[in-house]
Amino acid sequence: MQGQTAIKELQTLLNETKKNAEIPSKKLMDMQEIYFQRNPDFYTQKDLKQLRYYLKTVCYKFYLANFSLEQLWALSLNKRNEIFFALYNSLDQSECSDNELLLSSFILEGFLFQSMSFIEIYRLYIYLFLEPGTPISMSRSDFYNKMDKIQKSPFGGKAQGVKKYFQSKVFGTNNGQSFELNHWGTLLEDLRNKVAHRDRLRPSFDSKETLVEKVLFNWPTLQKMTYDKFCQYMQNGMFSLITNISPILYELEWKSGPYNPDLWKEDL
Repeated sequence: MQGQTAIKELQTLLNETKKNAEIPSKKLMDMQEIYFQRNPDFYTQKDLKQLRYYLKTVCYKFYLANFSLEQLWALSLNKRNEIFFALYNSLDQSECSDNELLLSSFILEGFLFQSMSFIEIYRLYIYLFLEPGTPISMSRSDFYNKMDKIQKSPFGGKAQGVKKYFQSKVFGTNNGQSFELNHWGTLLEDLRNKVAHRDRLRPSFDSKETLVEKVLFNWPTLQKMTYDKFCQYMQNGMFSLITNISPILYELEWKSGPYNPDLWKEDL
């Protein structure tokens, strides 16, 4: 019975996820196909197959990140409503006996990894959209360099528009004092890297300093950050990334509101 209850609860969260992720995903797919129809000479059949595959992967990662967010939303109703406790457990305490704390840490870490995976796959897709060829993995700086090299191609304007958005609205400068939409990716990447590579933080065994204090040195506002605020901040960032990059790539206006297959009918 407990297993069935847990499955039903997860299915409820999954249904909420679909409300947040399904509509933008369908719009992305439609915008891409319209662009392909309007520009039949830009890509080979192999390129088209590759781009459809990677955009579907982008949407899949977007689903997973949103699913983790919905789980964090659910946890925000519990007494451990500050993200600090989950970070402290992930970086310092490594406590498994406290079920509530363990669950918070598990879901938060999952969200950090899925969300960064979404960004990284989206960067790869963008690169292949502007420079069809062999998929390659790339860091943030590599991505910017690739966008600069594309500048001399017919897609140069798109590449510079994409680079400018990532630099100013995703990985913007972090002063650590306040949360603004323009550096949500900076926070996400920083937290993911610190959780994934704890060995690089190297805790001191000669003092009472904790690893989470090193994180809070860069992001002091995290100490009082609730799950609700963190979730909304990240959700806004991911959605804005999609809605602002899509018009650059596909030369179509992003249509807000519910999805229907005729949103861009006049553009066909």
